[in-house]
Formats: sequence, structure tokens, C-alpha cells
Amino acid sequence: MRSFIRLLRKRGSSGFTLVEMIVSVALLAVLMAGMMIFISPVIRSYNDNQVDNNAQNVTTCVQDYISRNIRNSYKMVIFENTSYTSIKSNSAYTDEIKKMNDFCNASGDPGLTNKSYLLKCLSLRYDDTDKRFYLWDEAVDMTANGNIKTADSKKVFADCLFSDIYVQYEFAKPKNGDYVEGGSKPEFRKDALQMTLTAYRDEGYSSMIFQGSGITELRQIKCMLADGKSEADYYANIVDAGSSTEKDIYIFYVTRNYNVT
Repeated sequence: MRSFIRLLRKRGSSGFTLVEMIVSVALLAVLMAGMMIFISPVIRSYNDNQVDNNAQNVTTCVQDYISRNIRNSYKMVIFENTSYTSIKSNSAYTDEIKKMNDFCNASGDPGLTNKSYLLKCLSLRYDDTDKRFYLWDEAVDMTANGNIKTADSKKVFADCLFSDIYVQYEFAKPKNGDYVEGGSKPEFRKDALQMTLTAYRDEGYSSMIFQGSGITELRQIKCMLADGKSEADYYANIVDAGSSTEKDIYIFYVTRNYNVT
């Protein structure tokens, strides 16, 4: 027994040979490679689920923010596939904005310090550097026919919210029910807005992750039209500028200033 113990001690003090070390490392490498075959799909699936959940959260946040701001609007015009420079160079567009601005200025304090109605603007500006749309709360100058003060405008959400996600936005008038019976109803509703948000994994917008669509009722416009008010005074319009190179979206809307008594 003592001789066996001495043999083990002698063996232990001598360490491993180079061949034994190489064989051990090779066996460990094979073992780790086998483990990665099973672990990699689990990690990849987890990461994909995280991106999918984040895409749904991002689109929900953006849609909710836009809906909460516009649902009580009295007038609204959305300019799609354009840029602010192009809007300013189109007299029909600037006249539309001026008409909304004049409506606000005609109410409340002539000195523009205590308006009953305010002209506001949200934009979805496309950033060429990272191929993403970002939501902006634009600063509108009501003393200059509703011009935007770009230097004072602010991003609504931090850039990191959109990490690994690319979102496209589509605005449309919702269908007036599933069927139009006998032409008694217009095909599209004039008191609501439909938003469709589609999230992608890549900047080329080819690998879709998530798509969500919702309808926001424009409460004030709905009430005004139900009371027989003119559609020329209370409206929601969508203007597609049709540009193939410009991608920005601008939402101008008139809302009540609830701080005015």
C-alpha cells in the first residue's frame, strides 16, 4: 500500500507529458465545439425574441405618442414623401398651413400670448446617416404663418430606442365599415386616421419583424361634423408629395389650448 502511494506521489510530482497535454486540449476543444452546437441556437433564439419584443414596444410607443397628440385636433394635414424645404417651396402646401395658422390667430388674444387654439407639428424625419426615421416635436412659429423653427425642435425619443430596428410609417384614411351600402356612405371616414407601422431588422427594409395597424378617432372633428359643421373648416387631409428621393412626413394639426380660460 505504501509503495502504491509513493508511486502516485512520484507520478503527481512529475506532471503531465507534452503528448498528454495536447490530447487533453484536443478533447476539451471537441467537447466545447459540441456544446456550442446546442447552445448557439438557444442564444440566437433569445436575441431574436429580444429584438422582436423591442420592435413591438417601439412601434407601440411611437403610435401612442402620435395618437395622443392628434386625437383632439380640429384640423390636420399630413404631408408625406417630402421634406420641409419642399413644403416651403410649394405654395399650395404653405397656403394650407397658413390657413390653419390664421384659424388659430383669429381666436384669443390678438397679441398671440393667450391663444385658444394652437398650431402644432410632428414630423418623422429620415436620417440618411443611419437609415432610420426619428419622431420630432417641431417648434411652430405662429407669428410667421406657421413656419417651423428647426433649431428649437426636439426629438421625442432617444436614438437608442431604435437600436437594431428600422421602422416605416404609413398614414391613410380608414375604410367606412366593411361595405359601402348603396353609396349612402363615403368610402373612407373623414374623422379618423389609420396608422400602419412596420419594423425591420435591416436598413434596407427587407427583413420584416413586426407590423401593427391602428385607427385613431379624431374626436373633435367627429363631433363638429356630427353637428353639421362644414368639412372645409374641420378636416383631416393626407397629401402625398410623391417624391422618390425625399422620405420625411410632417403632421400639422390644430389643437385646443386648455390653459386658456
